[in-house]
Amino acid sequence: MKASKLLATTSMAALSLSLFGGVSANASMNNMHHADKSSMKMMHNKGKNKSMHMMKMDGLVMNMNSAMPKGLKKDTHAKFHVGEKVILKADHMKGMKNAKATVAGVYKTKLYKIDFKPTNGGKEVKNHKWVVASELSAKGALKAGESVTVKADHMYGMKGAKGKIVSTNKGPAYTVNFKDKQTGMNIKNHKWLVQSELEAE
Repeated sequence: MKASKLLATTSMAALSLSLFGGVSANASMNNMHHADKSSMKMMHNKGKNKSMHMMKMDGLVMNMNSAMPKGLKKDTHAKFHVGEKVILKADHMKGMKNAKATVAGVYKTKLYKIDFKPTNGGKEVKNHKWVVASELSAKGALKAGESVTVKADHMYGMKGAKGKIVSTNKGPAYTVNFKDKQTGMNIKNHKWLVQSELEAE
């Protein structure tokens, strides 16, 4: 009798462990499933957010951390002043035209419309507006038809690109903060606009 009871007790214990192990395994599998779904959702959202921040201009991804050229002199006699509210009349990129903006900077410098071949292998960019004199290197005077090397990094594939000047503008050169009408993104210190591309709000 004692042997039978011992065997029965052992069998019950083994069954309990088996059942408990099965429940634990199922619980673990369920937790892993939910974790995977959450991870996938986070990765999807991360990718979505990343794509939202990939603003484009002239077919190239914009560099939102583009540095301001050194040595620029502020223009205190321009039509529009820092902090002034304006309407953008330029259409350099989708979502820009007729957007409300604030003047972030005004500088005494000539600006240039250029053609250039991106360093990342993209197709040639035609009539890019604008770059300022200190963002170009060239032999001789900077004039229409002159070959140049681009030092600006407004967009990826721009810095180091070979190009030529299409036309010039005497300035001043403006940077602006505005909310893109297409994406809703807030763009800070967008470079560059000329005076005729701004209108008083």
